[in-house]
Amino acid sequence: MKVKVFSSKGRILHKLSRLTSQIEQDINHWLENNPKIKITNIKQSSCGGSLEVEKLFVSVWYEED
Repeated sequence: MKVKVFSSKGRILHKLSRLTSQIEQDINHWLENNPKIKITNIKQSSCGGSLEVEKLFVSVWYEED
């Protein structure tokens, strides 16, 4: 089993929608380039907000065929 971690960091007072849009694009691009994997688990975490920079993390656990 392997894991791929995606992360995205925003800016203070930056819209969350831009941050999630970027990480979605990164994940979709990776999936398109790895069609033979089998995803077994996905976890996400975030921190920051208010006056701190918001950070998003998505871990994709997978197996290769």
